[in-house]
Amino acid sequence: MNKTISMSIRVSEAELDLLKEAARLEAYASYSEFIRRTALIEANDIVEKNKRKNALQRGEK
Repeated sequence: MNKTISMSIRVSEAELDLLKEAARLEAYASYSEFIRRTALIEANDIVEKNKRKNALQRGEK
């Protein structure tokens, strides 16, 4: 069973307005959904980059 965890972030009003605008432009249901999906994409990219770096350091392809 997947457990859902809630988290919060602090942003300025200008940052919030920017996030809302970006979410609207990308047709997300809400700006929180935009933030969640964008953060997950970025996190996945970082993890994959780290895995490739470690594999190269070990001499793997």
